[in-house]
Amino acid sequence: MSSLSIEQLFGVKGYVAAVTGGSSGLGFMISKGLVTNGANVYLIDLPTEPIEEKVAGLNELGRSSGGTAYGLPCDVTDKDAVARVATFIAERESHLDILISNAGIRRDPPVQCNVLSASLTELQESMWSARPSDWADTFCVNTTAHYFLSVALLPLLAAASELNLGGGRQGRSEGRGVIVITSSCASMHNATNVDLTSYATSKAATDHLVRLLAAKFRKFYVRVAGINPGFVPSKMNPVGEEGNMFSSLFDQVPAKRAGNEEDIAGAIMYLVSRAGAYVNGVSLCVDGGRVLVANGQE
Repeated sequence: MSSLSIEQLFGVKGYVAAVTGGSSGLGFMISKGLVTNGANVYLIDLPTEPIEEKVAGLNELGRSSGGTAYGLPCDVTDKDAVARVATFIAERESHLDILISNAGIRRDPPVQCNVLSASLTELQESMWSARPSDWADTFCVNTTAHYFLSVALLPLLAAASELNLGGGRQGRSEGRGVIVITSSCASMHNATNVDLTSYATSKAATDHLVRLLAAKFRKFYVRVAGINPGFVPSKMNPVGEEGNMFSSLFDQVPAKRAGNEEDIAGAIMYLVSRAGAYVNGVSLCVDGGRVLVANGQE
């Protein structure tokens, strides 16, 4: 039986990756992890985001590893824009080893309340203040966009899975041809300090989408996995900032802290490399144990 080194198990050097929402938060953490380990990353984000600035930083970071970054502006809710991104990458790459479909939003009700302590009137007022457009936008970004992006890039991902690497090895045996979709541990518990219903519901739908896509792509062994992060710094969750609605809960997480860059990058490196090549159709909760204590939490 052969024994693989850490580099062989978790290595992504030379892999081609695309990361949506890649210029901030989780997406940038993931992009940094990939570039630092020698991957070539297409960083995809809204045109209003500082894409070129982040790409320049990534390319500086990748000097020692050979990793590179290239910025692509795209609104992932625009099906035609997603198709253009797929065409752009296909014109430059023969395959795509990794798709990190990470872009997401949260739209809280304008009128907020503590769900546990609110009166019936206060709870109804808060929940009723949610706008139908916020629900539609949340599902469009958090669920539907993952679907169309995965479908648009399927031929390139399948080509990665089918790569002939020599010695009887195919790309799929090295973990190539994988989609990782960012969900949230909010899909797995009942948030009680604030009404996150539209966000949590969209993420629960995303968890099921992971399984649906994995089943549909199984013939080509394009793997689909999900990650369900807990408290991790992002625009959506400004960990450490005064007034953050979740700050009082950090010490109640079994890990006694918020997540960090290494926690997220480590989970991704496992799923997209040889180490995770036999993992398909599942979601990995990266939350420090948040869901173990979250239901009914004060």
